[in-house]
Amino acid sequence: MPHREPNESLPSSGWVNLSDLDRMATDAATRAVAGVALKQGDVEKMIEEGVDQGLQRFMERAGIDSLSEYRKDLAWAGDARKMREALVRHSLMAGLGLIVAGVFTAIWLAIKGAKL
Repeated sequence: MPHREPNESLPSSGWVNLSDLDRMATDAATRAVAGVALKQGDVEKMIEEGVDQGLQRFMERAGIDSLSEYRKDLAWAGDARKMREALVRHSLMAGLGLIVAGVFTAIWLAIKGAKL
């Protein structure tokens, strides 16, 4: 049989050192992953888009037309809550003051000898 030079397009057999095979596989895997891997900017962009879409869906479902108007409504609700808390606190203090004043008045009248 005559000797022929190997053609790279045809299948052939040969010897490959294991360290060379490991290096070639690692290089091929690195190139494959580099083509598919997400970059930091891509991940940040995906997160921002997801948050924007989620916020938009929430606003649509909640019937919110404008985020600035919603913020004003929340600020008003917070102010109303604080005002209610202050009103309750002051009302309790006024009621306690009336009770204390009534008790002291009763003691004063008892000391003076007035009949209740």
